[in-house]
Amino acid sequence: MSDRGRSPGPSGQGSSGSRLPSRAPQGSAPGSRTGSPSRSGQAAAGWVSGPGYDPAKPATQPDKGNTRMELPPDAYVTEGQKDLFALRGNKFNTEGSNAVIEVNQYRMKKFDFAQKIYQYDVIISPDNERKSVLMKKIWTNTATKAALQKYQYNMWIFDGRKLAWAPGKVDRGELRFTVDLDEGKRPPGAQAREGARFHVTLRATTEVHIGAIQGYLDRKVQFNTNVQVALNFMDHLLRQWPSQHMTAIKRNFYSASGSGRPLLDGNVLEVHKGTYASIRMSHNITRGGTGLALNVDVANTVFWTGPQPVDQLMCNFLALCDRKWRGLNPSTIGQVLRPVRNNEGRYQSSDAFKHLRKLRKLKFTVTHANRPASDKVYTIMDFAFDEKYGGEGATARTVTFECNGTQISVADYYKQKYKVHLKNPSLPLIFAGKGGFIPMEFAIIEPMQRYAFKLTPDQTAAMIKIAVTRPQQRRADTESNYKGLQLSADPYLKMYGVEFEPTFTKTDARILPPPQVNFGQGNADPKFAGRWDLRGKKFWKQNVAPLQNWAFIVMDACVGYPQLQNFAKTFRNTFLSHGGKCPADALLLNVPGDVKNDVAQAIAWAHKQICLQRGYTQLLFVVVQHKNSPHYERLKKSADCRFGILSQVVNGSAVANNNGQYHSNVCMKVNAKLGGATSRTLPPWKSSPTYFPKDRPTMIIGVDISHGAPGGGSPSTGAMTMSIDRDANRYAAVVESNGYRVEMLTAANIHVMFGQLAKNWMAGHEGAFPKHIIYFRDGVAEGQFAQVLDQEIREIKTYLREKAPNAQLPKFTVIVATKRHHIRFYPQKGDRNANALPGTLVEREVTHPFMWDFYMCSHVAIQGTARPVHYHVILDEMGIPVNDLQKMIYHQCYSYARSTTPVSLHPAVYYAHLACARARAHENVASSEGFRAGAKGHEMIRDQVAMGQTMEGPSRGIDAPPLLQLGGKPEGDKPPADGEMRQRDFIRGTMWYI
Repeated sequence: MSDRGRSPGPSGQGSSGSRLPSRAPQGSAPGSRTGSPSRSGQAAAGWVSGPGYDPAKPATQPDKGNTRMELPPDAYVTEGQKDLFALRGNKFNTEGSNAVIEVNQYRMKKFDFAQKIYQYDVIISPDNERKSVLMKKIWTNTATKAALQKYQYNMWIFDGRKLAWAPGKVDRGELRFTVDLDEGKRPPGAQAREGARFHVTLRATTEVHIGAIQGYLDRKVQFNTNVQVALNFMDHLLRQWPSQHMTAIKRNFYSASGSGRPLLDGNVLEVHKGTYASIRMSHNITRGGTGLALNVDVANTVFWTGPQPVDQLMCNFLALCDRKWRGLNPSTIGQVLRPVRNNEGRYQSSDAFKHLRKLRKLKFTVTHANRPASDKVYTIMDFAFDEKYGGEGATARTVTFECNGTQISVADYYKQKYKVHLKNPSLPLIFAGKGGFIPMEFAIIEPMQRYAFKLTPDQTAAMIKIAVTRPQQRRADTESNYKGLQLSADPYLKMYGVEFEPTFTKTDARILPPPQVNFGQGNADPKFAGRWDLRGKKFWKQNVAPLQNWAFIVMDACVGYPQLQNFAKTFRNTFLSHGGKCPADALLLNVPGDVKNDVAQAIAWAHKQICLQRGYTQLLFVVVQHKNSPHYERLKKSADCRFGILSQVVNGSAVANNNGQYHSNVCMKVNAKLGGATSRTLPPWKSSPTYFPKDRPTMIIGVDISHGAPGGGSPSTGAMTMSIDRDANRYAAVVESNGYRVEMLTAANIHVMFGQLAKNWMAGHEGAFPKHIIYFRDGVAEGQFAQVLDQEIREIKTYLREKAPNAQLPKFTVIVATKRHHIRFYPQKGDRNANALPGTLVEREVTHPFMWDFYMCSHVAIQGTARPVHYHVILDEMGIPVNDLQKMIYHQCYSYARSTTPVSLHPAVYYAHLACARARAHENVASSEGFRAGAKGHEMIRDQVAMGQTMEGPSRGIDAPPLLQLGGKPEGDKPPADGEMRQRDFIRGTMWYI
């Protein structure tokens, strides 16, 4: 990467030297407008006229702009698709018992619909960068206040970017004025500083019709631009006042005086508790309400710890990344950040340097001696690196530029201009865009900057401990948060006549009766306790493949041989007691010293031993030191994709404890992997032995997409699970890479996945053709519902037409399941923890007025406040009775293969989650590679940042390297061993991911 030839001064001033190829931010897209022509037809000074046309832009769906709003699914479809989705009608459940619960939603009880509201475009020139801090300075400047004085400045609402709203209209619909941010600050007669003078135009564009919202909710009009504009205004109306006394990040608000709790040790990350608040459409319009409500909840967010110097934060951060970097300080950290030579002898970034990419985009201020005080905020665009600087790297000593006709190093520049001696001139420089190069020790990280990356397992566990609260405490925190918004004193709400009810909303609910859990021998009746045990129970279906060719190995010598021997014996006895077929004891293999620390080599050695003594390996137990063992992904890659064998990881502490319940839990997983089924729930229809009548062969599909960590370079992975038996208890799964941050399964993946899984389904249904397909989809927002139908479901139908042109297409029921919401249930009578009872169903108040959605709590929360699942039925070609559909969803949560409690969402989706997570181990990269992106991916991410793009994208399309093949294929030219191809094929049709 070039050093871009920028001046090192914090303000970017100084003479430039020879410039290297620059990755500068891209300019505005064609058609964007930074100013407008004057009424005389000539451009006013400082305004740049637009091109005079609006070029077409490709789009897959309408752009709704404000991503904070919770818009309904039909807001994202074209005019011809408005009737695309299933409607609720009178589909309300009538089974179970009545209940009244409270939800963390406050009804909007009043709004002045007669109030005039005007929306304005805010045009600022020059418009080279719309940073929130700069926009706030311009809007709150005295010149802006003076220009708007007669138009009630204090009642204007500004979105911080390009839109504003006011209760009146400015003269002639447009107002122009100039803002000088340095006015009153510079010496008399001094010229205006470049970048301090801005021309502002406020242009009235439309009148906001709030009544359009009610027209839509009453189904008098379809969702249109008027509805969207009104909802956008409502969202900003709510945010304006809290944003003035709190830190606002999307839908969350944080107290400026609040302190965070450290996330583990290290002074790197901290957790802040804030307030989530969002305007939502509400079913209450059918019961006399306004159709709008405010959802308030607790928000737990991870932030970088600040303020602190960047060099210190970097040391703390690298210490968390790898133990070998612990104990380093700003004076010694430079040795691990220096470039290293690759196999070709060229210099490249070190592993430690590559980790610094997570610090990009952080905001900071600059502080050092003899520098005038300034509140200017900079951004870490990158850390300097260029091969030309050799092994020392791009540091304050090596990076030079031209100043006053001579070349000078960054270190000498600060020494001469500010009389400042750098303490650590050997550290890489920060590249701050127009701010130039800045030494780390002078950069102070700003507080309250959100950490946007995936947490490690240890960090996740610590986060859960901080975030988890029992219902009583969460309710108290939520009510306190509502008061903290100070809505009763909100001058903007008063202006528009908005009032919210002061208490949680009560709504009708139903408590569905829990099912009985059916085993091969014995039943369990959990009632509302939501749990049962396996004592005296035999699995509903024993393993179809008898467990014979199996063994144990131990990594890192975490348990001794006697402990392993006892565990293996107890496991086999437990498995047999549950009805499992296991004719032979396990082999207890002592991994030789030359491979015992390399799990891939250990698995290869163990597999060879099993093949020599028993035949081709079926199942290998691997004992590891702890559950977050670094061996996990590597052993799964070898087992799943190289040898095509099943594997089961167990913790060394569990082996030492040799607990009977632990054995039963592992037995459930092993039985499922070998083709068995733990249990089933008794069906609701007495005339049929299953939920799905024999004359209506039913296929259940679960789909999920998982994205790599932001900035990590890993492709997205897609998983499809499909039921393979009449009870829909067993699910096979197929996984594959799915482009880069592509939300929909690609057409190619759908054809391959569905084709492979359909063979297993037909084998379990005597070759029948499905008449009904229930398609559960997770991980999509309302804006993507239409894409699910238009892309994924359409491709399945296309596949079926191609493969069975004479067959009648099955009818589809498509359901989106999500837990990414902030609705919580607070029942009058709950379980012992005050959570809602399993089976609690809410179809009113928090649901959409006419779309078919509902909230269901099917599980018992072990800790904290239970989060219900939000189900949207977006297509219902079969017309299933609502009682039957909801009962099936709820009851099947009791048949999750590896649990003796009901799970929170339908198993088809849950299994898709598990398969997606396992797919990460199937990526075709070296398991020891610290960064999956590799060198090319690392440079690509640098390019994105240099062009002003976020770590999240834009999408790089659907072209991603495929995953390694599940089951693998024989290695070399040798013929397959006896039973090898049968085992490789068997794993593809079983629950290998469980």
